[in-house]
Amino acid sequence: MDKKQANRPLLLIGSVVVIVVIFMFTLNSTNKGQQRLTDEQQLAQILSEIDAVGQVQVYFHYEQEVESGNFLSLSKGQKMTGVIIVAEGAHHSTVKSLLKTTVSTALQIPAHRIQIVPMQMKEEEK
Repeated sequence: MDKKQANRPLLLIGSVVVIVVIFMFTLNSTNKGQQRLTDEQQLAQILSEIDAVGQVQVYFHYEQEVESGNFLSLSKGQKMTGVIIVAEGAHHSTVKSLLKTTVSTALQIPAHRIQIVPMQMKEEEK
């Protein structure tokens, strides 16, 4: 009976370590998806502060590069390949041009990879 009681603290410590590792893994994997969303929201908030732009929604498109071997595919990571911006003021060509230039400069991606479209007006605004 002494051996069973002596092993209890080790079992308890081992269980706590396993639970903490699982919790950290789960937290880390959910934060990666939230980080991308946060970046999109942050850019949308900044762009909406520009004069005559109005409300903005942003979507980042990522392309995952995959290197294929005979039986093995290795993921090299994600690369941003495009941005879609939906903005209230995008029906004005000057606002559209300003948004495209600003986003291209801020994200260091070519302007042809940025699509700016006008936001659909809501019923109460028509």
